[in-house]
Amino acid sequence: MSCDSHPRKNLYHLLRLCFFKSGNMKKQVTKKKSLDKKSKQYRECSQHSTAEEIKQRKVLDLRRWYCISRPQYKTSCGISSLVSCWNYLYSTLGTGNLPPITQEEALHILGFQPPFEEIRFGPFTGNTTLMRWFRQINDHFHVKGCSYVLYKPHGKNKTAGETAAGALVKLTQGLKDESMAYIYHCQNHYFCPIGFEATPVKASKAYSRGHLLQQEVEYWILIGEPSRKHPTIHCKKWIDIVTDLNTQNPEYLDIRHLERGLQYRKTKKVGGNLHCIISFQRLNWQRFGPWNFPFGNIRRDMQAQGIAKSESEDNITKKQHGHLGRSFSAGFHQESMWKKMCNLHERRNSGYQSYTDYDGNDRN
Repeated sequence: MSCDSHPRKNLYHLLRLCFFKSGNMKKQVTKKKSLDKKSKQYRECSQHSTAEEIKQRKVLDLRRWYCISRPQYKTSCGISSLVSCWNYLYSTLGTGNLPPITQEEALHILGFQPPFEEIRFGPFTGNTTLMRWFRQINDHFHVKGCSYVLYKPHGKNKTAGETAAGALVKLTQGLKDESMAYIYHCQNHYFCPIGFEATPVKASKAYSRGHLLQQEVEYWILIGEPSRKHPTIHCKKWIDIVTDLNTQNPEYLDIRHLERGLQYRKTKKVGGNLHCIISFQRLNWQRFGPWNFPFGNIRRDMQAQGIAKSESEDNITKKQHGHLGRSFSAGFHQESMWKKMCNLHERRNSGYQSYTDYDGNDRN
């Protein structure tokens, strides 16, 4: 028996050894694949971006922040935001060469008289009002510019055909452009987008080189705040801003209080929305030509019949919003054609609407 047991033991040990080696080899192969995968990920992560590449995804021109007019008067967020944009475009505080103007100076140019804290701006401050005031201030200082609605998916004078993705591309490109400034009309308030961050979805892409596709990043918009009752700079997801702009009366989303979720206005109107993003652009008349005109096919628009008149100052008495006489400058008479084109674009894109969602309860 002892002689027979030796071959069996040897065979048992041999099989056991073979099985152990086979299992160990499988583990080694699996471990090698895992190491190769991790090594590949590490190699991808180690390809760090340059500072210039990071600047394309993290954009904040500090001059935009410097120009935010803060604090505002009780209900002056509209004119305060407009002054912020104007100073960035035309003043030495921003990208221009003129002295910066204050809220008070702008209001004086527009015909308002102190005490400014007692003016109820809400009932007569609308999207078109801000664009009209922009033109009036430009006329006063003999500078050139235009304004238009960048993105307004619902309501009167909506930006038909514009998508959220398209608007995001234009906004992010514009925030890199020294000749562009923006106002965001949200619930009961106006304030100014001043920058953005395109945050990669994957952690391994934090410093990745090269261009990342729009679906590979999540966009956050930095917004300068004129009201001292809120943070100096808000940082909001673009997807939340799109949700705000796409809600329709009576439903709305307050972008400054996302924790409140969707809410409902006390209004009889159903459908539509006043919320939008407005663009303001500094122009150089000498460089102007049909190839860079921002308004599309102006010839077709000027030939169109029955263009509706903008409901703005024509429907508001002087008693309601003070002495708002427009200042005409002699040097600008020869540019009447340019003004007609600006006016036409404003009428097409942002006619004044009853400002029912602004009750003037924002505080400085």
